[in-house]
Amino acid sequence: MNNFFTQTIQNLIDFFKSLDMTRRIGMVGIAALVMTLMAGIIIYASKTDYKVLYTDLTKDDSAVIARMLEEGKISYQVKDDGKTIQVPEDMVEIWRLEIAKKGVNFTGTVGYEVFDKQAFGTTSFVQKINKQRALEGELIKTIMHIKGVARARIHLSIPEHSPFVSERKPPTGSVVLDVERGVVMTNDEVKGIQSLVSSAVDGMRSHNVVVIDSRGKKLSENDGDQMSNETANRIALETRLNSQYEKKVEEILSRVIGEGKVIAKVALKMDFTEKVETQTTYDGENSATVSEVRNEQKMVGVRPSPQGIPGARSNLPGETPQPGIPETRNDVDKSLVTRNMAVPSTVTKSKKPTAEISSMTVAVMVDGKKVVVRAKDGSPMVNDDGVNITKYQAWTEDELQNFQQIVSSSIGINLTRGDKLVIKNMEFATEDLAEMEAIMRARENRELMKNITKYLMIGAIISLFFFMVVRPFIQWLTENSVESIEDFLPKTIEELEKIQANQRLPGLEDVLPSIEDRLNPEKIEGNMLREKIISLVEANPAKAAQVIHEMIHTADGQKEIA
Repeated sequence: MNNFFTQTIQNLIDFFKSLDMTRRIGMVGIAALVMTLMAGIIIYASKTDYKVLYTDLTKDDSAVIARMLEEGKISYQVKDDGKTIQVPEDMVEIWRLEIAKKGVNFTGTVGYEVFDKQAFGTTSFVQKINKQRALEGELIKTIMHIKGVARARIHLSIPEHSPFVSERKPPTGSVVLDVERGVVMTNDEVKGIQSLVSSAVDGMRSHNVVVIDSRGKKLSENDGDQMSNETANRIALETRLNSQYEKKVEEILSRVIGEGKVIAKVALKMDFTEKVETQTTYDGENSATVSEVRNEQKMVGVRPSPQGIPGARSNLPGETPQPGIPETRNDVDKSLVTRNMAVPSTVTKSKKPTAEISSMTVAVMVDGKKVVVRAKDGSPMVNDDGVNITKYQAWTEDELQNFQQIVSSSIGINLTRGDKLVIKNMEFATEDLAEMEAIMRARENRELMKNITKYLMIGAIISLFFFMVVRPFIQWLTENSVESIEDFLPKTIEELEKIQANQRLPGLEDVLPSIEDRLNPEKIEGNMLREKIISLVEANPAKAAQVIHEMIHTADGQKEIA
């Protein structure tokens, strides 16, 4: 085995020495390129593949995870300015579970788990601070569940309650959102976050929560004026109702006129006055006696009329009346009845809605209809493309009146309250898109030709490089170092014996016969000449046949001359 390797190396050295300087440089360059490629492949195959463990981390979170990986003696890579940590591919799932078991809280968020480990003798002040920290942490965890929110920070300001303060300040809060790339928080989402935070804190209102983004831009509209908020809500309600009525009108008329041929605009005037009424109704026919009290008094009294000398004596009772003096009678018959009646009554308390339509104004514009143009014989006329020729025709007054009745019934037009409905027939302007389509088509064709030309040029350059550089270089490198068989074969018997003894050329046993100590030079020369003739005949048989033909005719001519 050692002799085989030694002989192979020696053959390569001898072959390299037999080349000229240019071929040696080319062979060395190719060998260096192959070795470089092999080394690159080996390095690439043997390097460690890293996979993302966690991404979009803060610097504090990255420091915590890096310290844990260093303690576990795990190699890692930090990218994206510390936001991404990568570990070997086979360790990703293992260390995710390991970090989860150790209870790492990303972004430093601590919720109610702050109360899991409490020292003995903790003061009330510390308990209050921990409660606020826990509330802030739980709110952060909840907000981070919202789609598009990467991180969040919350600060709550909760004033202390004191019995010596008559007016207590409401609590306030501030929220900082770090949203994901390409995400824009809408007003509804911001209002939802405000409502979430205000509902979690006792006594907090949503307009006392300020929401900003990571760049310091204010996202919330903190308008504490109740009247302004109500006005904005009323305007939004009117706008929404206008859109609903417009959609209803366009939907019902587009079934008859056609899609895109109806434009409706509705203007509502709403009354937001709040009215509360109380009405009491009595039913006198179904009354009933609840209680009755009677008080009757009868008295009969007779006395003589005044007589005698005027004075006190004559008026004393018990005096015997004088004869012929008339008597005075005083009879009393008195009756008092008190009757309590139960009368059925109905008390109705009604509150009218604060958003009531006081008037409605509707304007509808409809397009005409396209009618096929017909010839004198009644057949439809067509253009060069075989499409029917049409012309514009307006709707009649009866048809517009039908449209008006349909719209009035569908949206509830009430003329007594001042509603107005106007339907007009107007021809809609149609945009000629043929020119635009031609421009777009020409642009697409230019882009297509540009791409085709680009790729054809790339293909041509690659082909030229292959045929003019790569292929000639390979042929130049792999061609034989000798130009003819005369240069390849030994010139003398000594060279042939040396080659046979040293076995320098591989496969020489198959090419040349075994050489004995003594060789016949004439035989060797004849064999070489024969091999050369055979190769020439095989390379160009037609020419060989022509040469033989000429030789035969030349010999016949010489015989005749002789």
